Amino acid sequence: MIMSDTFIDPSSASHPDSVLRLSSAVHRFAIPYINPKDHISFEESFKTCSQNHSKTIAAMHQADNRRREIKAAMASGKVIHTSLSSSLKEYIPVINQILLSCKFQPEVARLDKHLVFSWSSGIEYNKYNKSKEFSDSEALMFEFVLSIATYALSESNIGCDSCVDGDFPKASRQFAKTAGIFQYLGEDVLPNWMANSMQHAEMENETLAETRVGVCVAMTHLYMAMAQQMAVATLLAKPGTPNYALLGKLSSGIAAELETFVTTFRSKSPVHMSRIDSSFLTLVTFLINIQHSLGLYFLGRSLWLNCEYGVAIAAISEATVAARTRTTPTGRGCKLNQYAMRKPAND
Repeated sequence: MIMSDTFIDPSSASHPDSVLRLSSAVHRFAIPYINPKDHISFEESFKTCSQNHSKTIAAMHQADNRRREIKAAMASGKVIHTSLSSSLKEYIPVINQILLSCKFQPEVARLDKHLVFSWSSGIEYNKYNKSKEFSDSEALMFEFVLSIATYALSESNIGCDSCVDGDFPKASRQFAKTAGIFQYLGEDVLPNWMANSMQHAEMENETLAETRVGVCVAMTHLYMAMAQQMAVATLLAKPGTPNYALLGKLSSGIAAELETFVTTFRSKSPVHMSRIDSSFLTLVTFLINIQHSLGLYFLGRSLWLNCEYGVAIAAISEATVAARTRTTPTGRGCKLNQYAMRKPAND
């Protein structure tokens, strides 16, 4: 038996690879889809009122071209989200321009042909019901809101791709961008639309999740949590000893954001919460417990580095309990159901 005098400092031990995998686990949402049978044309619908205005004709032509590009990108076997986001980024300002024209000159905005916009939801996508149910509306605001929401979810899918590739800083930026877009919808666009609507109850029950204030506010918290997850993964992926105190605070913040997402969704839009994939909610519940556990684990590592060994052992012991599979429905730990991380169909 060979004895060694070399002392191995436990504090220098690297974190397990599983910590990085758990920290970077995120959900990929499907995107909303335009109904393939939707063949609207802004040029045809606004033909009379725009015939003497070259700039208006050009705007209508541009809107039709961008919308055709978006539909073509959605109809492809595998959506290229960078291309889709680029088309949406050009389409949204044009729709906003048409909206403003109709708002300030309603007497001029007379349609030669009805505009009926038809979209399916991405947030309400359910793996047990893969058939897309389309919702129709003649409101330009409906088209505007769904276009912005699609842009947000397309950007989040780019973030998911970056996460898979191990580019966590880019993924963090993409998720933060998505959170900002949903915040814009939930705090600006949708409240203004709802303030001028006389059919709140009917819209709450019948329209898509992306058009509800409560859903967009909740999604803001979800993507803020995902952006922070990527920040944690970035620190863990770097060589050397990470700042465990910072990681502990970030993990606790992630758990808090995820809890706020669930409570906001449940309280402000229960109708739409019942429509989303139940396995996604299982994942969120799992992640909340895991992030609480990781927060305690990182706290324990930080305390150990500061030579507070007793408290460090207690913190890591609590982390173990928080990560343990529950033995009873009301017990501590993670409630694990079978959940397959998946890519949405046609995505």
